[in-house]
Amino acid sequence: MGGSLQIQPAHLGKASIQVKAESNRDALKLLVEADKNAGIIALTGVDLGAQIGLLYHIRTNGAVITLKSEVPKESPRIPTITDIIPGALFHEREAADLFGVVFEGHPNPARIVLPEDWSENLYPLRKDAKIDNATVKCESSKSKPEPVPPQSDGSLVNIIIGPQHPALLEPEKFSVKVNGEIVKQVEPRIGYVHRGVEKAAEQRTYLQDVYLVERICGICNSCHATCFVEAVEKILGTQVPPRAKYIRTIILELNRLHSHLLLLGHAGLEIGYETLFQYMWRDREPIMDVTELLTGNRVISSAIAVGGVRRDIRESDVPKIKAVLADLKKKMALYRQLYTNERTLKMRTQNVGTLSKEDAVKLCVVGPVARGSGVNIDVRKEEPYEAYGEIPFKLITYNTGDSWARFMVRIDEIDESISIIDYALDHLPAGPFRVRAPRVVAAGEAVNRVEAPRGELFYYVKSNGTAYPERVKVRTPTYANLPAFLKTAEGGNIADVPANFVSLDPCFSCTDR
Repeated sequence: MGGSLQIQPAHLGKASIQVKAESNRDALKLLVEADKNAGIIALTGVDLGAQIGLLYHIRTNGAVITLKSEVPKESPRIPTITDIIPGALFHEREAADLFGVVFEGHPNPARIVLPEDWSENLYPLRKDAKIDNATVKCESSKSKPEPVPPQSDGSLVNIIIGPQHPALLEPEKFSVKVNGEIVKQVEPRIGYVHRGVEKAAEQRTYLQDVYLVERICGICNSCHATCFVEAVEKILGTQVPPRAKYIRTIILELNRLHSHLLLLGHAGLEIGYETLFQYMWRDREPIMDVTELLTGNRVISSAIAVGGVRRDIRESDVPKIKAVLADLKKKMALYRQLYTNERTLKMRTQNVGTLSKEDAVKLCVVGPVARGSGVNIDVRKEEPYEAYGEIPFKLITYNTGDSWARFMVRIDEIDESISIIDYALDHLPAGPFRVRAPRVVAAGEAVNRVEAPRGELFYYVKSNGTAYPERVKVRTPTYANLPAFLKTAEGGNIADVPANFVSLDPCFSCTDR
C-alpha cells in the first residue's frame, strides 16, 4: 500500500488509521488476515465540506481500529468491502442512503432506510441537506389501497410480513420467499419509523442529547445514555468517581435483567406458550420497581449524566434491592428447567434457526446471538468499562447456535447480572457520585461501546469546540444482528420463522433510531 497508511495517535488505546480510498480494501484485508475473527462494528459517514469521510470501525483482537478514508462529495465512490467482510452489507446501504456514497460492486444497493420515492440527490446527513425540500409521494386519503396478493415466481411464493402485522409490534417489513413450506430467501425493509436521531443530535446540546439518545430505545435506554456519555467524557478527559461507576454498573445490569426477562416472556408468546409469557413478565415487574426506586423513573431512567449519575444510592434501599434479586434468582430455577426439559418448548427452539460459529463471525453479529454460536465476545470482558473490570462474572456461551442456545444464554446471563449487582452493592465505594463537567466540549472525537442486553452498542462522537456535537453516530445491536436472520431463516420451515426471529431479540425502535 506504499505510503497510504498513516497511523494517528490512539484515543484511549484505540488506533485511527488514515487510508487512501483506493487502498481501503487492502488495509481491511491485512486486518482480517491478522485476526480471522475481525469484523466491522460500524461505518460512519462524516461531512467534511468538499469531502465525505468514511470511518470503518473494525473490531479486532478485542479492540477497535478505525480506518479513515475520504471521497469527493461531488462523486463519492469507493469499492465495496462486502466480499471481505459480509457483515458490512447493511452498513454500506445506510451510508449510501444518508450520504450518497456509491459502493461499487455492492451485491444489493437498494434503499434500506429512506423511502423508495425519497427525493433524488438529497442526503439527510450531509450538512447542506435541506430536509424541508424533501418530497415523498403520498396516497390520497380517499383512495383505498388494493390488497397485495402473494407474488409467485415459478415455484416460489413471496409472503409479505409487515409493515403492519399481528406478530410485529413495530412496523417493519420482511419479504419471505417460500417453496412450499421451506423458506428460500428473506429480504428485510427497515426505516418505517426512522426518527433521524443522529441528525437531531447535531442540533441539540450535549446535555439535551443525553435525554435524546435515551429515547432511541425504551428498553435499553440506560445503555444508550451511558455509551454516549462515556464518549463525551473521553473527549473531555473527565474522570468519573468510583462510586458513580459502580452505580452505573448496577443500573446497566438492571437494564439487562428487565430486557432479558421481557424477551424470554415474549418468546413464549411467539411459540404459543402464553403461560410462560405471563409468568416471565410478572417476575419482571419487581425489577422495574427497583429501577424506579434507584432512579425515580420506571422506564426511561434518566440516571446517567456526564461526570457520573444524577442520584446516589441510599443505604436503606440496599436490603430491598438484594431481597428482590434473591427472589428472582430462586424463580429462575423454574424457567431454566422449562427451557431445558419442557418437551414442546424444546421442539420449537432446538435445531431452529441455527447459526454456525463461522457464519456468526462473517456476519459480525453481537451479544447473545454471537455467544449462542460459541463466539466469545462481550465488551464487558474485552474492554471493561465502569466497574466491570473489578467485578467477577462469567462470559456465557453455547455452541449449538440455534434458537434454544440464544434463549439459554439469556437465562444464564440473568444469574450473572444478579451476581454483578450483588457484588456492586457489597463493594460500593464511598465518595461523590458525580463531578462537574463543562457544557462546551473541546474539538475532538471518540468511539465508545458498551454491552447492551442485545449486544455491543457503538457510538462515535465528534466535537467541534462548541456546546453542540458535530456528528453522533449510533450502531445498535439489532442492526448488526439482522443479517443473521436472513441466513438462519433460509432452508427452515415457515412455521419456525417466529421462534427464530424472536430469538434474535430484535428492536426496530433502536434500529430505525
